[in-house]
Amino acid sequence: MIPTISLGPLSLPTYPLTVLFGIFLGLGFAGKVAARRGLLADHIHNMGFYAIIFGLLAGRLGHVVRYFPAYRLDPLSVLSPNVAALEPLAAAVAVVLVVVWYQRKYRLPWPVLLDALAGLGLVLAAALALGDGLNGYGYGEPTTVPWAIYQWNVARHPVQFYEFFGVLVVLAWFWTLLARLQPGFAALFALGGYAGVRLLVDAFRAEPVTVGDGFRLSQVIAWIVLLVVLLIFYQSVQEKADAPSE
Repeated sequence: MIPTISLGPLSLPTYPLTVLFGIFLGLGFAGKVAARRGLLADHIHNMGFYAIIFGLLAGRLGHVVRYFPAYRLDPLSVLSPNVAALEPLAAAVAVVLVVVWYQRKYRLPWPVLLDALAGLGLVLAAALALGDGLNGYGYGEPTTVPWAIYQWNVARHPVQFYEFFGVLVVLAWFWTLLARLQPGFAALFALGGYAGVRLLVDAFRAEPVTVGDGFRLSQVIAWIVLLVVLLIFYQSVQEKADAPSE
């Protein structure tokens, strides 16, 4: 595990660095996806800028509301650069609202926009998995495989890196198929691909949340998402096959 990187007198945490790097690369990749769909990449970059600003503000505000007694004792901590002091749900809601506002303001086509955002999502998912691996979050089941990593003196499946490389495969496949998929379906492919990765990887993840007779909740959700995506693709193929030829 590499939770920090030392640069001279500075000790920088790797998790927020990988997330920031993922956002930066993701916006660049999303811009390229948009450009291949005929949409100006600047729209994606501008939208990303607004989403980051308002997401951070809403996340910090949500954190202040949730832990108001602590902030009341130390009001200046509101200005702390600690990126962990954010409320994820509030930040996510703000980001969604910014995306909807920007789409309505510039009348961007939703299918193309969703394809671009799916590219961003895949890059960010890979960055999050890498950050988890560097910090030992979301560790795997004990194992004896030769590529195991040691956490707390126990050899475990490196599930974070399974997910990281799995998402990279989906990302490469997504880019390769982009020209062949109609707008909107690339986003569905990305969603189904990520669900497939989680379906496989989460079989090796330790301490899972289970439902029913011991089924892993994350895998159940992944199964449902993957099934829905496959049904939509199947329906699309059937409609094209049944369409009368001109």
